[in-house]
Amino acid sequence: MIIGDPYTIAIHIEQIDIFCSPSGMFNFIIGDSLLPGKGVTTDLYMVISELKESLEKGINRNLKCIGNIPLCELDFSHGEPDGLMLLSSELSDHGFVCWLGFDGNEDRFIYSLDNEKTFHEERYPVGTIEKLIKDLPLSENLVMKKTGAFINIEVRL
Repeated sequence: MIIGDPYTIAIHIEQIDIFCSPSGMFNFIIGDSLLPGKGVTTDLYMVISELKESLEKGINRNLKCIGNIPLCELDFSHGEPDGLMLLSSELSDHGFVCWLGFDGNEDRFIYSLDNEKTFHEERYPVGTIEKLIKDLPLSENLVMKKTGAFINIEVRL
């Protein structure tokens, strides 16, 4: 299942099994890459819940615009830099952590693929990341149907 625009930014979810909760693959699609691009037993409930809760907390904090501060000048050494909201650390088992900040009419989506050794940034029109996360189905609404070797995912409304 793809949520969003895979030509801009999207989220890829595939439920593969149910352990304690729905489990499977969870990736951001940025450019033509799946990020983190690892893991088939990710706890989808935890990842989706963390993204939705982090976004809500960040919005309620009324974060100040970080402006056009270069990525290399943001200090991640003591956790979350001022003006950024940590969106997800649940994928950190695969090295992926991401934050959201704002520069006027742009979302600054900042992420690390190597447990915060290096950082990358993509910019989108303001509201893009919020809409993407809000459009995610709640994991309890994912319905997995196995037919032989095929798995079909549906969203229960």
